[in-house]
Amino acid sequence: MAATFEQFVAFGTDIVGLERCLRFFQSILLILTSYPSLISTFLLPSHPPSVHVSAETSLLQLQSHLHLTRRTIRLFWFLGSFRSSWTLYTAAAPGGKSLETWLDVLAHSAFGMFGLMESATLLDLARVDGVALFGAAEAVRLDAEAQVLWLVALYASALGSGVRLLRLFAYRPVPQTGEGFGTVLEKEPGTAGGDEVEKERAKMRELAQRRKEERKTWLREVNDKAGALGMKLLAEMLDLVIPAASIGWIKVDVGVVGVAMFCSTVLTGMAVWAQCGKQLQKGSA
Repeated sequence: MAATFEQFVAFGTDIVGLERCLRFFQSILLILTSYPSLISTFLLPSHPPSVHVSAETSLLQLQSHLHLTRRTIRLFWFLGSFRSSWTLYTAAAPGGKSLETWLDVLAHSAFGMFGLMESATLLDLARVDGVALFGAAEAVRLDAEAQVLWLVALYASALGSGVRLLRLFAYRPVPQTGEGFGTVLEKEPGTAGGDEVEKERAKMRELAQRRKEERKTWLREVNDKAGALGMKLLAEMLDLVIPAASIGWIKVDVGVVGVAMFCSTVLTGMAVWAQCGKQLQKGSA
């Protein structure tokens, strides 16, 4: 229980974990305001319809505030995206860069441009009287056009995750069988050379057991990598619904967007949660 609490504290104080928490609550509010019947059925079943309407208005305002708070937290995240893109681009790789590396460069660059647009329009979208950079109307237009950059970034990142997942299963190395397997030892213990034969057999059994444990460890690492890549790919595909619907490329209900946002937030939040747990283990080691 104490370990879980410590991990929750690490998750809540981590900047990415905090942003995921706010996104989680925002997605729930989006679902509730998209389907007002949920408010009257589950939140306020014993209150009159007038209270339901006022509650929906309040939840919409809270949703807007959460969205603005998340954008404030991500104010300078675009710098990290540009740095990651440049690092991947300038990194020397024997035989040239792989397809997934180029996709990562594109994804980080597009994420950086999207984050830059978000940061540039933050002041206008805060709607403080007498304080503006582009103006409210222009900021809304720029913010809408930035959704294309987010869509490109998610698409490139999802392709990169898919390529890595395919390579992991198609080109995974086969563990070596080791030396000594298949050797015929025919002498019996107690005869001339029998003690040496028994010692050799014991060494072979020990080697076989060690190879078995190494294979289990190797398979566990492969499964962990595949699971992490699969969750990342699924989260990216779910997030694709959000900018695609905002641009108008797909026609889905706002509640469906909220559900996709909720699911992707849980998936990405689990990854941050696991990372915080690993950092705690390293710190206590």
